[in-house]
Amino acid sequence: MRIRASYFAAALALAFAPNANATIVGSTYNFTTSVTGNTQISPLGGPTSHTDPANPGFCVGPPVACGAGAGVSGAFTFSTVSPTLDTITFSYFGSTAGAGPGSFSIDLGNFVTTNGEAITGVTLASGSLGGATTSVTFNGTDAIFTETTSTNYNAIGGNFVAFNVATTGPRVPEPASLALLGSALLLAFGVIRRRRNRV
Repeated sequence: MRIRASYFAAALALAFAPNANATIVGSTYNFTTSVTGNTQISPLGGPTSHTDPANPGFCVGPPVACGAGAGVSGAFTFSTVSPTLDTITFSYFGSTAGAGPGSFSIDLGNFVTTNGEAITGVTLASGSLGGATTSVTFNGTDAIFTETTSTNYNAIGGNFVAFNVATTGPRVPEPASLALLGSALLLAFGVIRRRRNRV
């Protein structure tokens, strides 16, 4: 009887244990692009839905011909730093001719994470895109990453820009769930004790 009660308690503990890692890695999100001034981007517009790690690439110009080796090709990845901190890293390769003055923005929004956590803030961590000024805004649902140039974007040899993404961390059981669990455990132990006393 003690072994059965131990298994029952262990199963409940596992069922209500908090997630070990909260992360945007593996999340589903919307992807939208926009431009100002002379800058061009492909694809333009959106939103389109994507699930990490199948993140979309993009090409910034003019010229917008990254497949032919012209323009700046861009991509991004998600990674986990800690249970409450992730990073989004953009990588850029190539250069433009006549993109400035102008800007392009990548909007990643409406994240549906694998562990139920929420994004609470996004900040620039490190790196830069040559010839550009980097900024990021977060409105509670969307992180908007913007690169602005007065002349051209230059990432010959490769440039990387990393952003810190703060999250709420692993989910923990709600107080009501904990109270229900406690009541169930007391009831289970009461039933076991009664059966033991009858024997």
